[in-house]
Amino acid sequence: MIFRTNICLAAALSALMLLPTVIRANESSCVASYDSSTDYFPDKVKSLYASGFDITYTKNAKYIRNTISGETYVLYQCGTPAPSDVSPTPADSLQVGNWAKVVAVPGSKIALDSAPASAAIQLLGVQNTVAAAYKYFAVTSPCMQKQLDGLPRIQQNFGTPSNRRRRSSSSSGGDSRLVRRVSYDTSSLSLQWTFTTYGMSDPYSIAVNPEDADDMLGKAEWIKFIAAFYNKEAEANEIFAGIESRYNALKASFASGTTKKTVGLARYNKVANGTVLGWSIDKVQPWLAQGLADAGLSAYSGDTASFRSASDFYSAISGWDILIDTSSEPLPYGGATIPMWSNLVSGYGFTSSGGQDYAKSIPAVDNSAIYRSDLISSYQNASDYSEHLQIQVDDLLGDFIKIGSASSGAKDTKWYRNLPQHVPVNWVSASDCK
Repeated sequence: MIFRTNICLAAALSALMLLPTVIRANESSCVASYDSSTDYFPDKVKSLYASGFDITYTKNAKYIRNTISGETYVLYQCGTPAPSDVSPTPADSLQVGNWAKVVAVPGSKIALDSAPASAAIQLLGVQNTVAAAYKYFAVTSPCMQKQLDGLPRIQQNFGTPSNRRRRSSSSSGGDSRLVRRVSYDTSSLSLQWTFTTYGMSDPYSIAVNPEDADDMLGKAEWIKFIAAFYNKEAEANEIFAGIESRYNALKASFASGTTKKTVGLARYNKVANGTVLGWSIDKVQPWLAQGLADAGLSAYSGDTASFRSASDFYSAISGWDILIDTSSEPLPYGGATIPMWSNLVSGYGFTSSGGQDYAKSIPAVDNSAIYRSDLISSYQNASDYSEHLQIQVDDLLGDFIKIGSASSGAKDTKWYRNLPQHVPVNWVSASDCK
């Protein structure tokens, strides 16, 4: 009996030795010993909406395709072999677009040049990994401002004629042309990658593009994208589930209205000497049209248009119940600042001869329903519109609902500032970090 028991025990132990190592959660650092049978990413994310990226997993690697920037990112668990099925685009390549980039994860020392990435990094609790930022990068988050204050600033490298010269594919006579090659100059720093906004000719830049997602919840899914670089999929899934649940609850409550107010985007075009050259209507992006519809509102469906005549412009927006202003107020010596109500009154010609009376016939003007998305801004002119608004779409939907429900201009919104009601900008700085 003892002999048989020992045989059974030995068989059981032998079987256990053949089982793959079970990891209960994604690794938070490099692994010390690689096991090819181990799934190093038991926590996974999936793009469920029109986000602009797709992700697939193998046992030790993640394959992300950013369909907006046209780039492919291969992330492999640090301490395991890099996959051999995708070759990274060489750093000195003159290839334009469609770069493949291979990096080890999780991230521990990165650079920032993306406001949405900054918001996601804070939501995931990995802001301690930010070790540098682009020279002109600015954020609204007070605590991220405070962190960036003491960090190195990196510059962009636009290459030189010798490494920008590319032979024309259509030429047989040796003709060539110069191609701008953009990369980040991180030569003096040991950084893993830079989160940026655009596809760059740089093997260590990662494009983050929620502003170009076609779906409101697709924008929020970019927290999953960022999480993949930190092995924080479990945290991202939990955060996203909360955003999704709150969003759908608000949508169910307000999307069934029968009378839909019309919302449009417009701007005046002013130059530095104060002259207004004309006015423009901006086409509403798909995600914004969807968000407005989910709030019981209707987006202006026309294309981008420009006007030289104020009366023609007024006529074009005559059916708008809500106007979202996208203008910038130029400064005399270069640059621009955030417009106030007095700037809009002047810029849109509301006080010109007959202009004010004519403009009052426009519902958006008559009902004080003119807004900008810069309620939270930094002194460096960064707006939270480009930061947290791109991820926290449940709160964004809440703003749309308040805007649509107000009879004379909403003043209790999170991101949208009512200008006729003189709602002040909430200027934030590093000193506001608590």
